[in-house]
Amino acid sequence: MPERKPGDKADITCIICPNSCRLEVEMKADGSISVVGQKCPRGDVYGKNEFTAPVRSLITTMRVNNGRLPVVPVRSNKEIPKEKLFEAMKIVNEAAVDAPVVMGQVLIKDLLGIEGTNVIASRNMDKK
Repeated sequence: MPERKPGDKADITCIICPNSCRLEVEMKADGSISVVGQKCPRGDVYGKNEFTAPVRSLITTMRVNNGRLPVVPVRSNKEIPKEKLFEAMKIVNEAAVDAPVVMGQVLIKDLLGIEGTNVIASRNMDKK
């Protein structure tokens, strides 16, 4: 994501709560970030983060060798930079795990070289 500069603006829909507030976010001349339109304090934090450094959880599937099903649902245990999602998906799509798999098991450690950001199983998977 390109670095933000004074005068940059964005219209963002907050996804933190069911209100789905329409936020107007702007970087002021002094470098501060203004958020308008939030109905709760969480919208202010979300708007600033989404404007400067958006992150997302990775939720997908991974191939399983000798499993009862061909894939197991997986997720990242931490959010990752939005611009790295496709790179992360490529890593997961190229990987495979041997059954059995236990929910919560770390299947890929330090995803994208980000220490502590792991891909974990979201369910158990027995052998065939």
